[in-house]
Amino acid sequence: MRIRTKLMIAVAVNILVFVSVIFFVIRPYFIEKSMEQDRQTVESQIASVTETLANRKSTLERTLVDWAVWNDTYAFIQNQNDSYIASNISEESLENLSVQAIVYLNREGEVHYSTFRQEDAPLSKADRQTIISDITNRLSPGLEKQDGVYDSDYGPILYASHPILRSDTSGPVQGTLVMLEFVDADFLADLSAQTKIPLTMQPVQHSETKMTLKNDGTEVVVPLDTVFQTADFEVGFIVEPTHYQNTISMLRLGMLSLLALALGLFLSLLWTIHHVVIRRVMEIVDELKHITVERDSRLRLRRDQHSRDEIEQMATSMNEVLSALEDTRAEVLDRAFRDALTLLPNRLALEDYFSTVRGSHERIGVIGLDLDDFRRINDQFGHRTGDAVLIYIASRLNFYKEAGFAARLGADEFIFLHPDWTLEELKPIARRLTKDLKNWSDVNGVKGMTVTIGLDVFACRESHHTYEVMMGRLDVVIHEAKLSGKNRILSFQDIEDGSHYLQTLEMERDLRYALEHDEFELYYQPIVSPRPFAVRGVEALIRWNHPGKGQISPGLFIPIAEQLGLISDIGRWVLRQSMLEMKEHAARHHLFLSINVSKRQIADGSFLQELEDVLHETGFDPLLLHVEITESEVGGNLYELQQFIRSLKAIGVKISLDDFGVGTSSLSFLQSLQLDIIKIDQNFVKGIPENTFDRALLEGLYQTFHTLGLDIVTEGVERPEQLAFVLEHSGSLIQGYHYSKPVPLAQLEHYLKKTATMYDW
Repeated sequence: MRIRTKLMIAVAVNILVFVSVIFFVIRPYFIEKSMEQDRQTVESQIASVTETLANRKSTLERTLVDWAVWNDTYAFIQNQNDSYIASNISEESLENLSVQAIVYLNREGEVHYSTFRQEDAPLSKADRQTIISDITNRLSPGLEKQDGVYDSDYGPILYASHPILRSDTSGPVQGTLVMLEFVDADFLADLSAQTKIPLTMQPVQHSETKMTLKNDGTEVVVPLDTVFQTADFEVGFIVEPTHYQNTISMLRLGMLSLLALALGLFLSLLWTIHHVVIRRVMEIVDELKHITVERDSRLRLRRDQHSRDEIEQMATSMNEVLSALEDTRAEVLDRAFRDALTLLPNRLALEDYFSTVRGSHERIGVIGLDLDDFRRINDQFGHRTGDAVLIYIASRLNFYKEAGFAARLGADEFIFLHPDWTLEELKPIARRLTKDLKNWSDVNGVKGMTVTIGLDVFACRESHHTYEVMMGRLDVVIHEAKLSGKNRILSFQDIEDGSHYLQTLEMERDLRYALEHDEFELYYQPIVSPRPFAVRGVEALIRWNHPGKGQISPGLFIPIAEQLGLISDIGRWVLRQSMLEMKEHAARHHLFLSINVSKRQIADGSFLQELEDVLHETGFDPLLLHVEITESEVGGNLYELQQFIRSLKAIGVKISLDDFGVGTSSLSFLQSLQLDIIKIDQNFVKGIPENTFDRALLEGLYQTFHTLGLDIVTEGVERPEQLAFVLEHSGSLIQGYHYSKPVPLAQLEHYLKKTATMYDW
């Protein structure tokens, strides 16, 4: 069978299969997906409504707790605070709390005091007493916290109660505080605005959430007892099937268009394949067979001079293969180190030149040249003119360089290096370049073309003066020149006092001075075991009290210390100082000390020997020492990290993985590293317990780490509800402001004594 017949059959079959797949597979798939999306939309709306109600309940409960667990309220219910009502209860306070009524019940469940907002004036005194009586009758004795929505004669009412305690939650309970919120039209309108769907409320008729498909959408009923302890009502709403309707309309139009397109495509392909492809391909095949048989590199494919299509290009490429092979290697090497347009060396060649001359010269004179608004020249005068400008600049640099070196770094960036030249020798060259370019632009009618030139005399003998530093200094001076108006000649020495580079040098000097003159201080944050309460350890955190600038955040100076290579020196200071300060406290209170180690400390190989020396000098028990590595270390050299951890474990030190969740480490890596403790980053805790995703994710992490046999420290716990969630789902240790922020050593001693006395039973 000839290739033409095969292609015709193949095209027809493929088009038929394509149309069939769309009609019998893709079409049902999109319909099912649209229905699934509508179902997901319904479930999402149910979750949104439930979460909105839960948030409303949570808001009321938090307000309730703030007032119920308060020493002033505790004294008031005992008739020991006569000014309580005048100081705290007013129409404005009820409005700020977003409640309609507050009821104080004494220990016998009798009303001690109650008040309603004045805006509820239609309720008579008898009506209010009836509401209070209904609420108190619904409160079950023995339950601390109660809430619900009940059907009163005046409409649905949301209530919540909490026992009245002292601020430290100590007893005995002196009564119950109840807050009421009327579920009126404004209440429903607010919920509807939050969920972005109209809601209705009716007496409860169903024991669980019910979804009913109807012509206009899905009718959903959600009993309120799924959110509240007791409820006499349910919420209803309707979700329209928008995805299904849109998909059906799109598919009807698409299928008709597709059938017409398929027929036209088939006829068009038949003609094109025969006249454009098959005939010429067969000719090339015959000629290639002849070349293969003859094995003569001088033979060439016959060219059709009237055709310029891809097949002819293929023939041309085949003709050029033999002649191009012998030139390929030289061309590749030349392109790797030379700019194709200007024929100047490129950035790779520049770096190679710098490494060659740096060791044999005291200094290097540097000129950096950057055309101003070069893109405007290309846009206004065309790329040919732009290329001409670049070629001219390259020719002038070659003219002036003498025994120096000139290169093109980028689209409009050039550099000129000359060993041993001073600033006085560089400036005339810079002025001549500026004048030459102006003259060329005037002659060629390229108006408004200017250039910014940066000068620098780079000291080669400084150990930290690398190629990167030289290029960085050049970038700084050109940037400063452009900021000050472009079309300028500026040296690094002119702007050194106000440059970012100098600021970095100043920070380096300040950091070194701080290390030598004890400007750093250690703060310690307790790590607590809540049940039973015990301070299990502390984490050492560095602080810098600059004599002139005050407190400088670690988030500012630590990255600079890492960039400058000072982080190892700071790490050594933290290691030694923390062991000296915490040795007695760790032994007396049975505490572990947790310190952080940086990636550079691990990489330079000095940490292990320093650790052994400090342990020997201070007598600190290595079994009470935890070394924290950040999660970003896991993605590095795994073998090197494993060796580092094994060496620490041989000493008796435990290993913690800090800030888990902000990096990219996998669980398999964690297991292979033989870690002891995982510290879960505070970002996982921020949304607890309100955020459903955060709850599910944190719950799963706890289960996984417990299964792997890893101890856990949860960071960033600040609120009681966060603590309650962590305690419910794990045996994790806690580190966060709920117990204590990082404090100096003196405050830590006070905290340890206070907690030891408070919880000593």
